Amino acid sequence: MKAIKIITSSVFALILTACAANNNSIYYWGSYSVTAYKLKSEPTAETRAKHKAELQNIIAQADAKNKRIPPGIYAELAMLEAEDNNVSAALQYFEQEKQLFPESSKIIELMQSSLRKEVKQ
Repeated sequence: MKAIKIITSSVFALILTACAANNNSIYYWGSYSVTAYKLKSEPTAETRAKHKAELQNIIAQADAKNKRIPPGIYAELAMLEAEDNNVSAALQYFEQEKQLFPESSKIIELMQSSLRKEVKQ
């Protein structure tokens, strides 16, 4: 009985490994989930910097991996730049999000408008 459990566990682990290795996503996510989780669970300057670097890495590496940049990556990067008071970079990233995903234009325009209002105050 113990041998069957070991074999079953080994087969299950092998299947999971095979599934993880076969990434059929059209988007390149890099280590997004790892750094996003770290930032959410431990919001420090270090985890924030690592997540921001990972967002920039996703943008840089997507083309090399023959994948697309996932929706929201530029918008999230824009929000991080806005938090750093780097408004011009934030607005540029918002524009890039709109160019890649025109269906997001309305929400991105609201975010841009909100950012501009905060800057004026």
